[in-house]
Order: sequence, then structure tokens, then C-alpha cells
Amino acid sequence: MKTIKPFCLALLSLFIITACNVEELQSGQSLLETDNLTLKSSIKKSLPFKASFTVWRAEAPGSQTCDAGSFSETMVMKGNGEMTHLGELQGLFMRFCTAPTPEVFFPVNYSFIETGKFVAANGDELHCVIESGQIWPYTGNNPKYQLHFNDEILFIGGTGRFKGASGWAKTNAYVHPGTTDNEGEDPFYTDFFIEEGELIIVPGSASEK
Repeated sequence: MKTIKPFCLALLSLFIITACNVEELQSGQSLLETDNLTLKSSIKKSLPFKASFTVWRAEAPGSQTCDAGSFSETMVMKGNGEMTHLGELQGLFMRFCTAPTPEVFFPVNYSFIETGKFVAANGDELHCVIESGQIWPYTGNNPKYQLHFNDEILFIGGTGRFKGASGWAKTNAYVHPGTTDNEGEDPFYTDFFIEEGELIIVPGSASEK
């Protein structure tokens, strides 16, 4: 009996020590996983950004009142095209205010009054804004264009794999005024040929094609 009692005490002590070690190991693994997630979310990846798309009027100019200082009329645009990391666009949306400066007709100042959206083929959205831009006369050789602007688009998050995205791009856009009612064979439209830009995403949140 005296031999059995010390044996039982030793066995109980071993069990307690083993249980503590397992608990410490599990706690250590949990902390490691948390640290890995924190590290992953803190690392961002920079990707080159290019795009080619066209927008048309979605509403008649001036359909809403602007509250942006001297800006006098709204413009709402929709369109389609392609972008790196988004593929063929399912849709896009831009709403901004525009008006000429009081001194001369050019430049025409404009500013987004609502977050713009680029919708990827799978429905993920990349959000953007142009804080301040200017439209100038086109001086190239293409007869279909009359105006040009090359302002900075800022990426400000999105949905899906673009959640938390940031970055910038230069518009490099060319305007064909067309008819004022945006109907018929010669509608108003703007072509964008973006060759300069950067999309910053959390690893794994955007494709790298």
C-alpha cells in the first residue's frame, strides 16, 4: 500500500505537468497564428495598373445641383472596358461636378462628388475618386477628339479582393463631344487610356494577371 500511494502521486503529478504543457503549446500556437494574421494584414503589395475603357453619359448634364463652390452642373458617366487586376469590366460609375473658370473657358474644372466604382468581372469593386481635375483643349491629330485631361485618380478601397486597396493612376482621357442629347450616331463619350498607375493591395486580395 505504501508503494502504491507514492506511485499514484507521481502519476498524478505527471498528468498535471503534461496538461499544462499542452495548454501552453496550444496558447503559443494561438498567439503565433494571431501574429501571422497581423503580419499578413500589415504587408501590402504594389502592382502596376493599366486600363482602357470608354464612358458615356448616364444622365443629362445638370440633372442635379452641385454644391461644390463654383461648379455648376453634374455629369454622371457609365461605361465598359478592361483593367489589369479586374479583367473585363462588368460596369463603372462616375459622378462629378464641372464648370468653366470665370476668367476664360479653359481649363474646365471638375471634381468627383461621389465615390467612383470599377466593377470587376466577378462583381468585386475597386473604388476611386478624383479630388480635383482640369479639362483642356485637345492638341493632337485625331479629329474625333476635342478635349483632353490627365488627372490623378486615387484608389480608396473597395469590396472583395480590393477591400483596403489604395494607389493612384493618371487618367490620360480624350473627349468626343458628339451630340448634346447623347443620342443618334454621334454620341458624347470619353476614352481613357491609362498607362501609368499603381494598385496597392493586401497579399492575396487581388489577382496578379
